[in-house]
Amino acid sequence: MESHVGHADAQAAAGLLKPAYWLVFGIEWHGDGAVAEAAAAVGPAVVPRDAVSGDTYQVLGCADLFARRHGLRVIFFSELTRMFAAAGRSLADLGVDWQSALRELSAGRFPAIYLSVSRRSYDLICDPSPRPGATELSAELERLRRLTADEIAERWPEYAKRLVAAGPAA
Repeated sequence: MESHVGHADAQAAAGLLKPAYWLVFGIEWHGDGAVAEAAAAVGPAVVPRDAVSGDTYQVLGCADLFARRHGLRVIFFSELTRMFAAAGRSLADLGVDWQSALRELSAGRFPAIYLSVSRRSYDLICDPSPRPGATELSAELERLRRLTADEIAERWPEYAKRLVAAGPAA
């Protein structure tokens, strides 16, 4: 029996060290500088679904489906809202308070790192406006995705190792 617990703990630690993908979303911009710590990255697979609100559960479920369908390591929350808008729907139409969900994810109860971003990157991360035929904008978004993925890949492992070493929170 103990070996299963040890195996489950090892799997959880491995999942924490390298989540399948990250959900990146904007948080409040503070200050008037050109760069601010105004985005958060969460590894949805390491967020225990039984420990979150229904709204957060729905947002994470949508993110899981989107990431799987598109095979992306980094997805921006704005892509989820844009997907719903393209279908003539919104998370609010489905009764999901997405703002509450993002607040819950960024409140510090779950593993997340905060990213310093430029105003332009912040706009790309947060703006769910439709982008039909905007190839330049799509290329810019993909560059941002690569840069974001590189930054997270560089910073996340050390952060996750510190969490694993600290052990479960009391």
